[in-house]
Amino acid sequence: MLIEFSVENFLSFKDLTTLSMVVAKSFKEHHDSHIINIDEKLALLKSAIIYGNNASGKSNFLEAIGFMKATVLHSFRDALMDNSEQISSLEKFALSSATENETSFFEILFIHQKRKYRYGFEMDRDKIVAEWLFHTTSKEVYLFKRNFQTIQINQSAFREALGKENDVKKNVLFLSLLATLGKEISTSIVDWFKKVNIINGIHDRGHKRYTIDKLKSEPQFFNWVLLFIKYLEIVNLSTTEEEVNEIDLENLRTKEKDEEIINLLTSIQKIQSKVQSKQPKRDQLITFHRKYDNNNVLIDTVPFNFDKQESEGTKKLLYLLGPWYDTLQNGKVLIIDELDSRLHSHLTLRLVDFFHQFNKSNAQLICAVHDISLLNKQTFRRDQIWFMEKNQFGASEMVSLGQFKTEKVRNKSAFDKNYLTGKYGGIPYFDFDEKLNDLLYE
Repeated sequence: MLIEFSVENFLSFKDLTTLSMVVAKSFKEHHDSHIINIDEKLALLKSAIIYGNNASGKSNFLEAIGFMKATVLHSFRDALMDNSEQISSLEKFALSSATENETSFFEILFIHQKRKYRYGFEMDRDKIVAEWLFHTTSKEVYLFKRNFQTIQINQSAFREALGKENDVKKNVLFLSLLATLGKEISTSIVDWFKKVNIINGIHDRGHKRYTIDKLKSEPQFFNWVLLFIKYLEIVNLSTTEEEVNEIDLENLRTKEKDEEIINLLTSIQKIQSKVQSKQPKRDQLITFHRKYDNNNVLIDTVPFNFDKQESEGTKKLLYLLGPWYDTLQNGKVLIIDELDSRLHSHLTLRLVDFFHQFNKSNAQLICAVHDISLLNKQTFRRDQIWFMEKNQFGASEMVSLGQFKTEKVRNKSAFDKNYLTGKYGGIPYFDFDEKLNDLLYE
């Protein structure tokens, strides 16, 4: 379970910015449905929702979590690769000379296997400057602390790292090295990072393949999906295979000017021709709808090519259900950018309500949205709602609704109306100017 994530000097974040999933004890709303009780001292939120103007930094914040995950999982691999083959590259805050030579900071607090961990690192573009790992039993103690290539190890609590201090390269995380070597605690922590699902709500790349494979292999998930989408009048699902046409490179060259894309597709086609002796195939999802006669009597079902004949909203919902199911069933953290895109407001609302009410494995949801209909006290607690905006210097800043003074936010406040009037910030301002009219019609 995620407790807190912090980032500094990365993309649009100049200063230290923190998202906390810790429950504000002074708020009493949705106490039975929206909260995970850890112990007498700590309770966590099941979800957090981020609002903000376009280009305010919402996506960048979620990308920062993804960058930390990718660095933990792949820093050992990336050290062996050319820059062009690396999974991720560091992008510092670019709008200040003060940050050019400063390090980027990432830290995350989480609970794994009933123990609290605090892990983080500072890095420059070509090296790890600092790295640390703490855990809490009765009190917080360090497991290891790193300053450049000097690593201090807790000899009683982190014996697995002893003797490996000089084996790590300057651009590799010590945690990643230990996990690669199969060390127990380190591998367990890296496994927690693997359980953080990060998806983009605008397109279905990545999780589409996962959902189709799950539909094919897990009957329980298949039946769950059918129940979930029955209101769409889909009576059944199936998968079939269709042939994949080879890339028409000559036709592509006349339309596509990006040589990198052409070279990539050329390489893919060469690989396919080597490893496949027959025409390649891919899975295709088929949905079935009821067919009626002139008297509205059910006579048959009609198959639809899912990707070609169903709506964009239907496609997004069904492909989203794979990671949604996996997160709820296995108690993972699901992070979605643009959750509300392509979905009706009521459907998005029902999805969030479902996550709160049918969450038995302490799963967590973090999402960035624009849909104001979600911004209400029936759906979220005040400490679950966050607003993102850029200051006058182009740096993203984030604040929780729970941090506003009571004269601005009361339990009975209309969150959506207050937000639209600019009371909480994080909204776009479009000033009409007569010059716009003149330039449009002159």
